[in-house]
Amino acid sequence: MMTRQERTLRKAVVILAAATLLLGLLLFWSLRSGGGLGYTGKSDESEEVATIAGQSVSGQQWVNELKNKHGDEVLLGILNRIAVQKEAEVLGIKVSDHEVEQELKATMAGYSSEEQYYAQMQTELGLSRQEVRDETVYRLTLQAIATAGIVIQDSDINDYLKQNEDRFRPKKVMALSMIKVRTYNEAEKVMDRLDRGENFAALAKALSIDEESGERGGSLGDVEEDDPFWPEEMLKTAAGLYAGDIAGPLQDDDSYAIIRLDRITSPEMPSDKEIRARARREMALDRAAPLQQVESDLRTKYDAAIYIDNRPQD
Repeated sequence: MMTRQERTLRKAVVILAAATLLLGLLLFWSLRSGGGLGYTGKSDESEEVATIAGQSVSGQQWVNELKNKHGDEVLLGILNRIAVQKEAEVLGIKVSDHEVEQELKATMAGYSSEEQYYAQMQTELGLSRQEVRDETVYRLTLQAIATAGIVIQDSDINDYLKQNEDRFRPKKVMALSMIKVRTYNEAEKVMDRLDRGENFAALAKALSIDEESGERGGSLGDVEEDDPFWPEEMLKTAAGLYAGDIAGPLQDDDSYAIIRLDRITSPEMPSDKEIRARARREMALDRAAPLQQVESDLRTKYDAAIYIDNRPQD
């Protein structure tokens, strides 16, 4: 089953893909211009930058590999950023720090803390806090350009919020652990052992038939209060517990679960103004051209031209 964190991370991968490409391009141009990472960029690009099993890798090989695999995408990324910045200046668009913070807060939904979110962005995507923030600024600026001139009536926002009420209410996030067994009697025996003070994680590793969580001492990670991937009864029961409480047995199809609430996080509720602003932006984006088309149109508007031959070099 996919946790809320995993689904949020998958969304973040899509959102931040451009940032990854940008990093690749910066590395490529750094190498070509002779700066960064200790590469001198001498005219003799046969200079080795690494060795393995007695074989060397030259700076030219490295640059060619980066260029051939990522050159087109990352170069477009740089051109897009230049064009978007120019258009933002023309339209008088400037993304505020508050807007950036609100967007980051929404992106972090489902994570137990800001630190956990940034740690995962670093681990999974190799992005620092500043790089995540820079990509957020770019994305918000591009969206503002795409929606410039689109008027959304207040009455339309009211209807939209009624239809999507739950989407704009931050969800409680529960860190849960579980021991799953095949029969009710087995579950009752597990509950008895826990009542006698036996360790939950040790019992999960020894007894749980859910191998994935069992290997982690029963940990399911962070689960949103209405996550459709988990049984409704289990989530309702967990929501009524205090941190450290254990409940069960709970039937789950042909098995039974004992759950423990490890932690519960209640996100801060955004203001009505912030909710309406987010709804307005979503509605405007639905009416706007696709963002990739906006980027393409801006490259055309500002006379983008690419002169690099991206064929493999000898």
